[in-house]
Amino acid sequence: MLTPARLARALKSLKRVTIHGPWTRAVRFHHLLGPPPGSPRTDPPQPLWGGGAMLHGARFTPKGSFSSIYLASDPITALMEIVSVFDHPNWARSTPPRAVPWTLFTVDGVVANLIDLADAETQELLATNEQQLSGIWLTVDKPVTQVLGQAAYSDGSIAGIRYRSAKKHPDGFCVVIFEDRLGLSSHNYLEVYDPVGRLDQRLP
Repeated sequence: MLTPARLARALKSLKRVTIHGPWTRAVRFHHLLGPPPGSPRTDPPQPLWGGGAMLHGARFTPKGSFSSIYLASDPITALMEIVSVFDHPNWARSTPPRAVPWTLFTVDGVVANLIDLADAETQELLATNEQQLSGIWLTVDKPVTQVLGQAAYSDGSIAGIRYRSAKKHPDGFCVVIFEDRLGLSSHNYLEVYDPVGRLDQRLP
């Protein structure tokens, strides 16, 4: 990966892409039983709340930084991203005894002004590769993906990042959306599909 100064310059020259839903989002079940932390108790659940990644850190989101919404191209990719036991090569295919309940739901929308890390030319310009982008980040002091995510957010003209699934699911892609950058285009939006109406939410 480039040094921070060179990275900031390179990001301005990268081609931008527009992505269209539907996508799959995975959220722990208990987060959908009420409003997110800090909201009035009478508020409805917010399935598109991006504060969890900000509070705890995520692949492209440094802890304590900015609100980020993570989506996957399909339900299998979403599950493999959050529950590594499903694709561990040395473990039997069985249900873990203490698996945390998760909820999967569909998110539709359009988001422009993203950079695409699955693009070979983009990787070359950033001096990175799939191995670096999909590596373990939880035990690293300053993961390169979080350095990249912070630089992309700080650029101000980038709405998010499209990237390949770290779990190597064939054709599986993920995207992280910078919530307060949805306003970069009047066409941008994210909307939860829920015909029952329990998890209605649309951004912005």
